[in-house]
Amino acid sequence: MRRASATPHPHLHMNVRRTLPFRMTTGFRLSLGFGVLLFLLASTAGVSLHCLNGFHATIQRMVTTDREHTLLSGRALALMNAQIQDTLRWTRGPEGTELRARLETRAGELVNALDTLERRLGDTEANLLLSDIRLHRRLSVTSLSQVAELLEAGEHEQAYRKATEETIPALEEAIEGIRRFNVWQGESLAATGEASLHQLEATRRNLTLLLFSAASFSLLLAVWIARAVLRPLGGEPEDVRHVAERIATGDINCEIPLKPDDHESLLAAMKAIQCKLNVLIEQHSAADRALRENEVRFREMIENLRDWVWEADANGRLTYASPQVQSMLGYSPEELIGRTHIDLMPREEADRLRALSPDERKLLEPAVVLEVVSLHKDGHRVMLERSGKPFFDARGRLAGYRGIDREITGRKEIEAQRLAEQVRLREALVREVHHRIKNNLQTVIGLLRREASAQPQAASAIEVAIAQVQAVAIVHGLYGRAVRHSVLLCELLPEVVNGVQNLMAISIELSAPPAGEGGLMLRESETVAVALILNELITNAAKHAAEDQPGPRLQVRLTREGPCGHVQIVNTGQLPAGFDFEARRGLGTGLGLVRALQPVPGMSIRFQAAGEKVRVSVTIEPPVVGALQGDPADLRPDAS
Repeated sequence: MRRASATPHPHLHMNVRRTLPFRMTTGFRLSLGFGVLLFLLASTAGVSLHCLNGFHATIQRMVTTDREHTLLSGRALALMNAQIQDTLRWTRGPEGTELRARLETRAGELVNALDTLERRLGDTEANLLLSDIRLHRRLSVTSLSQVAELLEAGEHEQAYRKATEETIPALEEAIEGIRRFNVWQGESLAATGEASLHQLEATRRNLTLLLFSAASFSLLLAVWIARAVLRPLGGEPEDVRHVAERIATGDINCEIPLKPDDHESLLAAMKAIQCKLNVLIEQHSAADRALRENEVRFREMIENLRDWVWEADANGRLTYASPQVQSMLGYSPEELIGRTHIDLMPREEADRLRALSPDERKLLEPAVVLEVVSLHKDGHRVMLERSGKPFFDARGRLAGYRGIDREITGRKEIEAQRLAEQVRLREALVREVHHRIKNNLQTVIGLLRREASAQPQAASAIEVAIAQVQAVAIVHGLYGRAVRHSVLLCELLPEVVNGVQNLMAISIELSAPPAGEGGLMLRESETVAVALILNELITNAAKHAAEDQPGPRLQVRLTREGPCGHVQIVNTGQLPAGFDFEARRGLGTGLGLVRALQPVPGMSIRFQAAGEKVRVSVTIEPPVVGALQGDPADLRPDAS
């Protein structure tokens, strides 16, 4: 039986390697190798610098510090020897004052030298030696002071003996201490030199080992890089570079040499990329052809539409306009590029659109069937129906707007005509209703007059009812002639005056401005109340006017001051005793009705006696009346 081969299938090996959780890439290998190499080199350099620093410190101490210590100790030794000689001469010689000054100066120099040496030493043994030297120096100084006292007392023999037995031996002990210090310093210097030699030998061995390790690792790294870089290329680097340059210049069909069974090298991957590029280029060419066909189809579709298709940037400036804008607004598409829709609108229309969307968030919402007004190139207005929506770039930022404008000028004109016709029919119907109400009220007035003739005992009450019904009929008569269901004060007052004249058979002098000058329009809900109040006031004045006065017994005058109208009713006669309109005292049925119907605010009534006459002042102001807007003739049926 044949044994199965232990060599795995190459594709199986490739798949297993690809499924590993971590793959050591070429870049990682290079980074790791060079990192270790740099670490070794840096370690070698660090060790070398450390050794050099140690050598430098040792040499500095040997050359500088130890030399200075030796100089200081030698200086102290010389000073002590000189001190001994001067001490002997001082006790025997005649120049005592000069030698004493020299001894004191030298003692101070010796103290300074020992202090400096002690500050520079940090060794315990050296400090003990210096302490012994200082002790003997102090003993010598003390003894020298005693010698000076003996000399001053004239006891030269005792001073000499004191100097030879105490002072000089103390100085000799100090000198011996300095010699021991010099011996210690020499031994320390010898030990330092020997340690430096050992350190130099160890450093040389370590540097040799590190350099050998770095050289060995560099050799292994070179082999590793050659295996990790050159082998995956699939060929020589120059051949791979030549193939890559030809593909980069566009020659994607160049020949790529491959070794047998090469499926994982860079050249094999480039061969696969070459095949894939050919497929993608073919697919891209087909997609590009389809895109051009769709673009032509879309452009033809847009150009065949009746609507204007446009596109604008994020600032609202047009970047595209379809040819339909030429017939719609008179501009060529090229003339509109860079302009905004606002630039094509009247000022009031532009202000209206800005007020519609004060919040910037609304600019990001689609606009559906928005009616706008634009100006044609020749200046006339064109109504457009606009639909549009914003579009965004790949990052979600606003890129611009796209939309369609449809001209609706003709449609809006037809709608306006239809609405105008509806309004005209409605006004005609309303006028007809008011006219019929007026006719019916006049019929009621005729019936009431017949009843007044048939029942004389109720004639006064019926006459009051007739006057009130007639006031209401007057209002409906005015409404029957108005176009906009509006009644002017300057029209109502003459009608009321004529009705009272006809009913009371009395002459009334009327003074009122024309409608164009006194055009105060009555509020619709207060028109009947105002008519009844004026009718009752004028009727009451006509009833109480004195009959024996020459000229007109009753005067009515209408004036206007700004938004207010003033009606003055003057008749000959007197107010009854105890009459007070505001307090409701002395009011009859008619004036009681006036007081009940008086709209507050909006109307004030004031009675005033002036000699033989009574003046009634009626002020009518907003909200009962309002200023007339436009031409008063527009309110008449024959003006339409």
